[in-house]
Formats: sequence, structure tokens, C-alpha cells
Amino acid sequence: MSTPLWQFWTDWAVKALGALFTVLAVIVALFGSRLRHWITPPQLSIELSSAEGWPGVVVMDSCQISGFWYHVRVFNKTRETPITGVYVLLQLIEDEEVRETSGELKRVWEGSAALRWSFESENPLPKTIGYRDAECVLCHILKEEPLAVLLSPIIKGQAPDRLLLPFKFIFTLQAKGVEAQSSPRRLRVHWNGKWSDDRDEMKHHLGVEPV
Repeated sequence: MSTPLWQFWTDWAVKALGALFTVLAVIVALFGSRLRHWITPPQLSIELSSAEGWPGVVVMDSCQISGFWYHVRVFNKTRETPITGVYVLLQLIEDEEVRETSGELKRVWEGSAALRWSFESENPLPKTIGYRDAECVLCHILKEEPLAVLLSPIIKGQAPDRLLLPFKFIFTLQAKGVEAQSSPRRLRVHWNGKWSDDRDEMKHHLGVEPV
């Protein structure tokens, strides 16, 4: 007895769909990450966490020293598409008060120095930025003599790490990962050489703001 035509086409359609799903599963397994990045590309961004800074203490030589820390946050607007191998890089420091004859900002330092992750002084490894954000230390100041604004490059010596004199600088930062990088972010950091234990007053001495 011959197979009914409808059954033949039904069997054929089921087998074809099975083969198609098998091929799709293989494609997803091999190229799923690339497809996800193509459909929903990651968007890495940087922003200032707090213009006032966060008070805290460090222990040095068995003494507690007060300080203020200023953080920047790196995040992924497309959170379902993670970005691996992310660092926040300090790329440029410019002096806003001292301008050359051309009227441009004077470059104090230029390079590419990864900044230390907040609360992870012993962790030099890059981050994966997806659903979880990360923060790094832009700068901090301690109540000790001589007063100085301190930077925290992961590799010591890659960037200036101690600013002793009052200044008004523009810092350029960029977050870079394997799959994406952010647009450069410029922050103005100004310090008048003074200290205060009061957080509200301290922001008038040492301020950080987007440009």
C-alpha cells in the first residue's frame, strides 16, 4: 500500500525541520557570541560616580589616616552582551590654567595607564562588564604631610601618581575591552592645595566634574 501524499510531505517537513534545527544549533554553538554582538552590540560608557568624593581611612604604619576617594564607573548599556578584558585607561592630563600661545591646553602627560579598581588594590586583572558595573579610583587625597592628590595606576610609574601643587587639570579617560571601547570621557579635576574634614567643604578644595 503506497504512502498517502499528505503523510509523505508531513514526514519530509519534520525531517527538514529537524535538520534545520540541528544546523542552527551548530551555528549558535560556534558563532553565538558573534551573533549576539552583531544583533545587540555592546556599548561601553564611563561616568563620574560622585563629585563630592567618598570619605574613608587607610592604615599606614599602625596609624589611621583620613582621606577622600573619587571614583569613576564603567558600565555596559547593552547589559545582555558582556564585554571582556575591560580596563579604564588614563590617557591624557592637560593643564587648563597654563595655555600655550596657540590657546590650546598644555599637555602635562600623555600615555595609556590602567587605573586601579576600587576596593581591590591587590587585583590587577581586567573586568567583564555586562549586568555588573565596575568602579576604579580616579584620584584620592590623604590627610598627611605633605598634602598631595594621588593617582592610582595599576602599574606604578606608568602615570604621575603624586600631584603636590594646586592645579586645574583635564583628565581624559577611556574604557577598553576585547569586544568594545567607550568614547573618551573628559573630567576636570581642580585642587587649591587645602584639606577639610568636612565633606561639603572639601568639595570646594578638591573638585571633580565632567567637562
